[in-house]
Amino acid sequence: MRPHWDHAFASGGVYQEPDNWSKLLDPVFRVGERLYGQYSMRRIWAAWKKAALLEPGVRLGGNARLINKHTRDAARIGENTVCRGIIRVERGAHVDIGKEVYLGDEAIVSAMESVTIGRGTLIAHGVQIFDNTSHPIDWRGRERHFKRILGQPVDGSIEIPTAPVTIGEHCWLGFGSAVLKGVTIGDRSIVAAGCVVTKDVPPDTLVVSSMATFIDLNKQG
Repeated sequence: MRPHWDHAFASGGVYQEPDNWSKLLDPVFRVGERLYGQYSMRRIWAAWKKAALLEPGVRLGGNARLINKHTRDAARIGENTVCRGIIRVERGAHVDIGKEVYLGDEAIVSAMESVTIGRGTLIAHGVQIFDNTSHPIDWRGRERHFKRILGQPVDGSIEIPTAPVTIGEHCWLGFGSAVLKGVTIGDRSIVAAGCVVTKDVPPDTLVVSSMATFIDLNKQG
């Protein structure tokens, strides 16, 4: 059965419950999983080398994933960088990661315009870096967008707001934090775990909280 592919970030496709007969093969699958590690890494490396410019010393984790819908040079990974997370580059966008950067497990970098990460920056597990809102603001646009994700025909354009994200050198983004579109984080700054960064951060700054702001969507133009 043909899978429905996920929206960018989970690993692989999504499927309905398998037939009962496939459960009989579970012991075989378990043996295969023990032997699969090295083969899996070869596949991961082959996919990344095809889709990105990788400088010497780059290391990829078993869950590292790259989705590049633009040209190969739209994704550049710097020397001695370690990537255990997910990078997505849409058409016309680019991601530029400097040398000796760490991208942890389940961290996501999503670019519809531009994401730049400076050298020596540490990005913990579960960090989200988006230069876009991921979906339209208007609920009708979100409905059309999701239908398109599911492969259904959709009339009209879908507008998703974007703005470049720049993270400086030697920064540290704590686990579960998020950096949203249009943000620049200055060199050597730290974002504490769980913080949501919605505005620029000066160099040498510790971000420890984020204030919730309520906006009436019905009053937005």
